[in-house]
Amino acid sequence: MPGKAPTSSTLPKSITCTIVPSPKGDPANVLLLLHSVGDTQAGFANLAKSLSLPETACISLCAPKNLPFGLQGYQWGEDVVFHGQDLSLDVKFAQAGFKTLKTTIEKLLSEGWKSREIFFLGWGQGAICVFDYLCREGAEAVGMTSEFGGFVSIGGIVGSEVKTVVTDDAKKSTTPVLVCGGRNGLVTGKAEERVKSLFKDVKVVKWDREGDGMMNDAKEAMPVMQFFSRRLLSRTGIPEGFHELQG
Repeated sequence: MPGKAPTSSTLPKSITCTIVPSPKGDPANVLLLLHSVGDTQAGFANLAKSLSLPETACISLCAPKNLPFGLQGYQWGEDVVFHGQDLSLDVKFAQAGFKTLKTTIEKLLSEGWKSREIFFLGWGQGAICVFDYLCREGAEAVGMTSEFGGFVSIGGIVGSEVKTVVTDDAKKSTTPVLVCGGRNGLVTGKAEERVKSLFKDVKVVKWDREGDGMMNDAKEAMPVMQFFSRRLLSRTGIPEGFHELQG
Protein backbone atom coordinates (compact mmCIF):
# COMPACT_ATOMS: atom_id res chain seq x y z
CA MET A 1 0.00 0.00 0.00
CA PRO A 2 1.19 3.56 -0.72
CA GLY A 3 2.45 5.70 2.13
CA LYS A 4 0.74 8.50 4.00
CA ALA A 5 -0.61 11.38 1.93
CA PRO A 6 1.94 14.21 2.23
CA THR A 7 0.88 17.24 4.26
CA SER A 8 2.47 20.50 5.39
CA SER A 9 4.08 18.62 8.29
CA THR A 10 5.59 15.84 6.16
CA LEU A 11 8.81 17.68 5.30
CA PRO A 12 11.22 19.55 7.59
CA LYS A 13 10.53 23.27 8.05
CA SER A 14 13.84 24.01 6.34
CA ILE A 15 12.30 22.90 3.02
CA THR A 16 9.91 25.34 1.38
CA CYS A 17 7.24 23.68 -0.72
CA THR A 18 3.61 23.76 -1.80
CA ILE A 19 1.62 20.53 -1.60
CA VAL A 20 -1.21 19.92 -4.05
CA PRO A 21 -3.41 17.04 -2.81
CA SER A 22 -4.62 14.23 -5.04
CA PRO A 23 -7.62 15.46 -7.09
CA LYS A 24 -9.81 12.70 -5.68
CA GLY A 25 -9.29 10.03 -3.06
CA ASP A 26 -6.09 8.81 -1.44
CA PRO A 27 -2.97 9.14 -3.59
CA ALA A 28 -1.22 6.14 -5.10
CA ASN A 29 1.64 8.29 -6.41
CA VAL A 30 3.70 11.32 -5.40
CA LEU A 31 5.06 13.75 -8.00
CA LEU A 32 7.97 16.01 -7.02
CA LEU A 33 8.18 19.18 -9.13
CA LEU A 34 11.37 21.26 -9.38
CA HIS A 35 11.22 24.70 -10.99
CA SER A 36 13.98 26.29 -13.05
CA VAL A 37 16.55 28.87 -12.00
CA GLY A 38 15.17 32.22 -10.84
CA ASP A 39 11.69 30.92 -10.03
CA THR A 40 9.83 29.71 -6.91
CA GLN A 41 7.59 26.74 -6.17
CA ALA A 42 4.40 28.73 -6.89
CA GLY A 43 4.42 28.32 -10.66
CA PHE A 44 4.90 24.58 -10.54
CA ALA A 45 2.18 24.24 -7.90
CA ASN A 46 -0.16 25.79 -10.47
CA LEU A 47 1.18 23.39 -13.08
CA ALA A 48 0.41 20.47 -10.77
CA LYS A 49 -3.18 21.69 -10.44
CA SER A 50 -3.48 22.01 -14.22
CA LEU A 51 -2.11 18.51 -14.83
CA SER A 52 -4.61 17.10 -12.31
CA LEU A 53 -3.01 13.68 -12.44
CA PRO A 54 -5.31 10.98 -11.04
CA GLU A 55 -4.50 9.62 -7.58
CA THR A 56 -1.34 11.72 -7.43
CA ALA A 57 -0.25 14.07 -4.66
CA CYS A 58 2.17 16.74 -5.86
CA ILE A 59 4.95 18.46 -3.94
CA SER A 60 6.30 21.58 -5.63
CA LEU A 61 9.70 22.26 -4.07
CA CYS A 62 11.39 25.64 -3.84
CA ALA A 63 15.10 25.74 -4.53
CA PRO A 64 17.11 26.52 -1.38
CA LYS A 65 19.53 29.18 -2.65
CA ASN A 66 18.92 32.84 -3.51
CA LEU A 67 20.26 33.96 -6.87
CA PRO A 68 23.50 35.96 -6.66
CA PHE A 69 23.92 39.70 -7.28
CA GLY A 70 20.53 40.54 -5.75
CA LEU A 71 18.59 38.86 -8.55
CA GLN A 72 15.07 37.68 -7.73
CA GLY A 73 14.23 33.99 -7.37
CA TYR A 74 16.04 30.86 -6.28
CA GLN A 75 18.47 28.30 -7.66
CA TRP A 76 19.23 24.63 -6.98
CA GLY A 77 23.01 24.83 -7.13
CA GLU A 78 25.80 26.02 -4.91
CA ASP A 79 27.27 27.90 -7.83
CA VAL A 80 26.01 29.02 -11.23
CA VAL A 81 28.25 28.89 -14.29
CA PHE A 82 27.19 31.65 -16.66
CA HIS A 83 27.08 30.88 -20.38
CA GLY A 84 25.85 34.06 -22.03
CA GLN A 85 22.26 34.59 -20.94
CA ASP A 86 21.81 30.98 -19.85
CA LEU A 87 21.91 30.42 -16.08
CA SER A 88 20.95 26.75 -16.17
CA LEU A 89 23.59 25.05 -18.31
CA ASP A 90 25.79 23.84 -15.49
CA VAL A 91 25.58 23.88 -11.69
CA LYS A 92 27.26 22.37 -8.65
CA PHE A 93 24.95 20.49 -6.31
CA ALA A 94 27.23 19.53 -3.43
CA GLN A 95 25.11 20.98 -0.61
CA ALA A 96 22.11 22.81 -2.02
CA GLY A 97 19.53 21.27 -4.35
CA PHE A 98 20.94 17.78 -4.01
CA LYS A 99 20.41 17.85 -0.22
CA THR A 100 16.89 19.26 -0.56
CA LEU A 101 15.81 16.59 -3.03
CA LYS A 102 17.53 13.77 -1.15
CA THR A 103 15.95 14.82 2.17
CA THR A 104 12.49 14.97 0.55
CA ILE A 105 12.82 11.49 -0.94
CA GLU A 106 14.15 10.00 2.30
CA LYS A 107 11.24 11.51 4.21
CA LEU A 108 8.71 10.07 1.77
CA LEU A 109 10.34 6.64 2.08
CA SER A 110 10.14 6.89 5.88
CA GLU A 111 6.42 7.67 5.50
CA GLY A 112 5.87 4.36 3.70
CA TRP A 113 6.20 5.37 0.06
CA LYS A 114 8.08 3.05 -2.32
CA SER A 115 10.48 4.30 -4.98
CA ARG A 116 8.16 3.06 -7.77
CA GLU A 117 5.44 5.39 -6.44
CA ILE A 118 7.64 8.51 -6.59
CA PHE A 119 7.83 10.61 -9.79
CA PHE A 120 9.77 13.71 -10.83
CA LEU A 121 9.11 16.64 -13.15
CA GLY A 122 11.85 19.24 -13.54
CA TRP A 123 12.48 22.22 -15.77
CA GLY A 124 15.94 23.49 -16.70
CA GLN A 125 18.12 23.65 -13.61
CA GLY A 126 15.47 21.76 -11.63
CA ALA A 127 15.71 18.89 -14.12
CA ILE A 128 19.51 18.94 -13.92
CA CYS A 129 19.14 18.57 -10.14
CA VAL A 130 16.97 15.46 -10.57
CA PHE A 131 19.44 13.94 -13.02
CA ASP A 132 22.19 14.66 -10.51
CA TYR A 133 20.33 12.78 -7.78
CA LEU A 134 19.35 9.81 -9.94
CA CYS A 135 22.86 9.38 -11.30
CA ARG A 136 24.59 9.70 -7.94
CA GLU A 137 22.10 7.80 -5.81
CA GLY A 138 19.19 6.23 -7.67
CA ALA A 139 16.84 3.60 -6.29
CA GLU A 140 19.48 0.88 -5.97
CA ALA A 141 21.91 3.13 -4.09
CA VAL A 142 19.47 3.78 -1.25
CA GLY A 143 18.64 0.14 -0.66
CA MET A 144 15.60 -0.36 -2.90
CA THR A 145 15.09 -3.07 -5.49
CA SER A 146 12.91 -1.19 -7.98
CA GLU A 147 13.23 1.99 -9.99
CA PHE A 148 11.45 5.29 -9.38
CA GLY A 149 8.14 5.80 -11.14
CA GLY A 150 9.55 8.09 -13.80
CA PHE A 151 11.13 11.44 -14.57
CA VAL A 152 9.97 14.14 -17.00
CA SER A 153 12.84 16.48 -17.87
CA ILE A 154 11.96 19.70 -19.69
CA GLY A 155 15.03 21.38 -21.11
CA GLY A 156 17.25 19.54 -18.64
CA ILE A 157 20.46 17.58 -19.18
CA VAL A 158 22.92 15.51 -17.17
CA GLY A 159 25.29 18.11 -15.71
CA SER A 160 29.06 17.90 -15.88
CA GLU A 161 29.22 17.24 -12.13
CA VAL A 162 28.07 13.69 -12.92
CA LYS A 163 31.24 11.85 -13.85
CA THR A 164 29.70 8.39 -14.13
CA VAL A 165 29.93 6.60 -17.48
CA VAL A 166 27.96 3.34 -17.75
CA THR A 167 29.08 0.97 -20.51
CA ASP A 168 27.16 -2.09 -19.27
CA ASP A 169 23.44 -1.89 -20.11
CA ALA A 170 22.66 -4.11 -17.13
CA LYS A 171 23.99 -1.40 -14.81
CA LYS A 172 22.01 1.48 -16.28
CA SER A 173 19.23 3.05 -14.24
CA THR A 174 15.82 1.49 -14.94
CA THR A 175 13.92 4.66 -14.02
CA PRO A 176 12.05 5.70 -17.21
CA VAL A 177 12.94 9.18 -18.49
CA LEU A 178 11.12 11.52 -20.87
CA VAL A 179 13.23 14.44 -22.11
CA CYS A 180 11.48 17.35 -23.85
CA GLY A 181 13.01 20.39 -25.51
CA GLY A 182 12.94 22.68 -28.53
CA ARG A 183 15.41 23.53 -31.26
CA ASN A 184 18.78 25.03 -30.29
CA GLY A 185 18.18 24.42 -26.58
CA LEU A 186 20.11 22.40 -24.04
CA VAL A 187 18.78 19.07 -25.34
CA THR A 188 21.36 18.58 -28.05
CA GLY A 189 22.25 15.32 -29.75
CA LYS A 190 25.26 14.96 -27.46
CA ALA A 191 23.07 15.57 -24.40
CA GLU A 192 20.61 12.91 -25.60
CA GLU A 193 23.42 10.39 -25.98
CA ARG A 194 24.62 11.09 -22.44
CA VAL A 195 21.18 10.48 -20.95
CA LYS A 196 20.82 7.25 -22.94
CA SER A 197 24.23 6.11 -21.72
CA LEU A 198 22.98 6.25 -18.12
CA PHE A 199 19.30 5.22 -18.37
CA LYS A 200 17.74 2.19 -20.08
CA ASP A 201 14.29 3.63 -20.86
CA VAL A 202 14.64 7.07 -22.50
CA LYS A 203 12.31 8.90 -24.87
CA VAL A 204 13.26 12.28 -26.34
CA VAL A 205 10.64 14.67 -27.72
CA LYS A 206 11.75 17.75 -29.67
CA TRP A 207 9.12 20.46 -29.94
CA ASP A 208 8.83 22.34 -33.22
CA ARG A 209 9.99 25.70 -31.86
CA GLU A 210 13.11 27.54 -30.82
CA GLY A 211 14.45 27.04 -27.32
CA ASP A 212 13.28 24.84 -24.50
CA GLY A 213 10.93 26.50 -22.03
CA MET A 214 7.75 25.02 -20.67
CA MET A 215 4.92 23.41 -22.62
CA ASN A 216 2.98 25.99 -24.63
CA ASP A 217 -0.14 24.06 -25.61
CA ALA A 218 -1.98 20.74 -25.48
CA LYS A 219 0.04 19.33 -28.38
CA GLU A 220 3.33 19.88 -26.53
CA ALA A 221 1.85 18.57 -23.30
CA MET A 222 0.57 15.36 -24.90
CA PRO A 223 3.84 13.35 -24.63
CA VAL A 224 4.05 14.28 -20.94
CA MET A 225 0.50 13.12 -20.27
CA GLN A 226 1.13 9.92 -22.25
CA PHE A 227 4.20 9.23 -20.14
CA PHE A 228 2.26 9.63 -16.90
CA SER A 229 -0.69 7.58 -18.20
CA ARG A 230 1.73 4.71 -18.88
CA ARG A 231 3.49 4.83 -15.52
CA LEU A 232 1.09 6.07 -12.84
CA LEU A 233 -0.17 3.51 -10.34
CA SER A 234 -3.79 3.30 -9.23
CA ARG A 235 -5.80 2.06 -6.28
CA THR A 236 -9.11 2.13 -8.13
CA GLY A 237 -8.26 1.95 -11.84
CA ILE A 238 -7.28 4.72 -14.25
CA PRO A 239 -10.20 7.14 -14.91
CA GLU A 240 -12.12 6.72 -18.14
CA GLY A 241 -10.41 8.54 -20.98
CA PHE A 242 -7.01 8.84 -19.29
CA HIS A 243 -5.81 5.51 -20.67
CA GLU A 244 -6.53 6.77 -24.19
CA LEU A 245 -3.51 9.07 -23.86
CA GLN A 246 -1.17 6.09 -23.94
CA GLY A 247 -1.26 5.97 -27.76
